[in-house]
Amino acid sequence: DDYFLGADRAYHGTKVVEVSAATYIGSLTKRYLKDGSADSYPSAWTHTPASEELQKLYDAAIATRPTPEPAFQKRYASLYGSLLHAVKYRPEIAAAMGLCGTCAAICTERLYKCLTRILVYLARAPRMGITYSAHAEAADELCAYADSNWATTRSTSGFFIRLAGATISSASRRQHCIAMSSTEAELIALADCAIELLAVMGVTAFLGRKLNKAVRVYTDNKGAYDLCHRFTTSQHSRHIDRKVFKMRELRGAGVTEVHWLSGLTNPADLFTKILTRQAFETHRRTVLNLVAAREGEAAAGRNWNAAAASSGDGEI
Repeated sequence: DDYFLGADRAYHGTKVVEVSAATYIGSLTKRYLKDGSADSYPSAWTHTPASEELQKLYDAAIATRPTPEPAFQKRYASLYGSLLHAVKYRPEIAAAMGLCGTCAAICTERLYKCLTRILVYLARAPRMGITYSAHAEAADELCAYADSNWATTRSTSGFFIRLAGATISSASRRQHCIAMSSTEAELIALADCAIELLAVMGVTAFLGRKLNKAVRVYTDNKGAYDLCHRFTTSQHSRHIDRKVFKMRELRGAGVTEVHWLSGLTNPADLFTKILTRQAFETHRRTVLNLVAAREGEAAAGRNWNAAAASSGDGEI
């Protein structure tokens, strides 16, 4: 319905707004894709922004450290930098962008093809975006999900914070230290989430919306969950630095509540791993709140029909 600071905003019914980057994605499509269109690329690129091939290419690039030609590296950096702006409105591509970004100095033609796939994925659904709805369950409450991908070197932290049924802040980034266990990697991700949560809570308070209850934070690691609820230590956790217990500090102060959920149902997986189509679409639906967009469009259609019927014109 309007365009504001690089974002396309569409209103679906009452108190439901969708924020996307349709105009920006359209400009990238014309600039970087063959013939300015996504029509000639494989149909599988429509459903997910990346496949397991990206992880394999990333591992190979890290192992061999190829030296790209300066002109090609500039072309790779141009496309990558342009796609970074779209992550704000399409956070589901963050994990794939993280792998591609790590290889910016050791890029290859096949990695460039993976970047192209991300753009094709966006170009085939440019109007998809984040939908905020006042009618969502617990729409006026903040909640957060955190996860990590424990790698052999530095792990990946991923989290997102929800309000009005959809993501208002998210991150997918490599951790700054080497975790000695999956529990430590998860605690680092929770600490990153806690720091961001404090900033978000400050913004919402400035806007006049005070929190009446503790913020619910979800993790899928039982060890991290236990360590957020007790102050004891053991031979498996005594090496963990105290600074990564920020979430435990907030829970003790009553600012947050830490809950455990199954790894298969944790939508923060979207920010740490390259997922299969089924898992990707399931978590994307939660992160972007796509259900609210469809419900809002249906409600708008019903309101339009009612208005047309009352005016004596029921034809659509």
